[in-house]
Amino acid sequence: MIGLLKKIPIMSMGTGFISGYNKSKGYHYLWFGSLNDADRQPILWRVLSVKGNGASYQDDGGNACENPLFLLTEDVLGSYPKNEVIRRNSYIKFYETDSDAGWDLENPSSIWQQSDARKWCRHFEQVCFTEEEHASILSTFKSDKEYHSKRDAYNAALPPIKAAPNILNGDKVFFLSSEEAENNEYGFKDKKTYTAEQEWWTRSFDRYSDYGEHSFLDVGIVLTHFGGLLCAPVGSKMYTRPALNLNHNQVLFASAAIDGKERGLPQTPAVLKKIPQMPERKMKGWKLTLIDEKRNGFSVGRAVKQGDVLIVPYQNAVVYDQSLAPNERISAVVLDSGGTDLKYYGNIALPVSPDGEAQIDLSSIALKTGDRIFVFSEQCNRNRRTDYASRPVELVLNQQPVSSQKA
Repeated sequence: MIGLLKKIPIMSMGTGFISGYNKSKGYHYLWFGSLNDADRQPILWRVLSVKGNGASYQDDGGNACENPLFLLTEDVLGSYPKNEVIRRNSYIKFYETDSDAGWDLENPSSIWQQSDARKWCRHFEQVCFTEEEHASILSTFKSDKEYHSKRDAYNAALPPIKAAPNILNGDKVFFLSSEEAENNEYGFKDKKTYTAEQEWWTRSFDRYSDYGEHSFLDVGIVLTHFGGLLCAPVGSKMYTRPALNLNHNQVLFASAAIDGKERGLPQTPAVLKKIPQMPERKMKGWKLTLIDEKRNGFSVGRAVKQGDVLIVPYQNAVVYDQSLAPNERISAVVLDSGGTDLKYYGNIALPVSPDGEAQIDLSSIALKTGDRIFVFSEQCNRNRRTDYASRPVELVLNQQPVSSQKA
């Protein structure tokens, strides 16, 4: 009962309270990226794990990373090659032709690596993410082990799925393996019967069947959103559910996807609002604020306190424009002494030029000893849309020069 009543902040530092699949609580969900249709509809992802998928990972600089968010799209997707549009509830073929395309059956990894399905994933990666979102997606390196599918219980004669060494070789977006698609820890439940509904591809080469004039290359497919593995010829049309590993080090804030971060027209002086809390069981939809390295020229001058007002000069902000850049703000947060507990947040200025001045109403903040105020340049987008920010700069309230420290 206590767990059901537990409340958590609707905005937190880093990935905060986002968690992987839990048997009693189910999934957390994350909005990230958008389809490349006319409306640029945001994409909803299941958080399968906050420890990755048992692979190794690198950022764009080649640096090793650990414990990424392992994400899988909630909706089934498909389509592309003619009009290049990614759609919900559409299909793709694993290979555009189901005839022999020079497949190396002794190298199971090559079936995925040479496939049109992998090309689809690369196209999805290129058109469905902003530059900053793309930079936060890690390159994944993984070998798939030999795997005895749970469907073998219904047909003991079926051979195991062969091992596929180095099948993911720097892939940013990919399909689940058959083993991952039946992994209880990711929430794919064991079921004795499966309903053929919204079948989606895995990356796992299942078997090659030769019937004289007719031969078939089969790849694993999953039936329904909850698992249940079968296989299908590569020329069949099936849905997709792409997966990726997200670098938590690039996440500045996680906030409720709906009204978790209020974007407003700042007052003068601006008022910072206390971060509210809500029941944890209702907090399953999140959005992210990513660190935008292009904004890191942002700085602040000496902050001056005049009564209950803190005057903060800033430089090198991304400029607000009502028509072209209406979402640009100068924002501030209040953290505890450890820099982890997010207490207050608010927009404090419209940067109508790169250099300007913001004012914060200190009477609206119950500051405790050791509390810290950080200011940053931020693009505040709509609900379910990723936001972008510079690295926050800390203000020192004793009228000494401000320092530039990571929040």
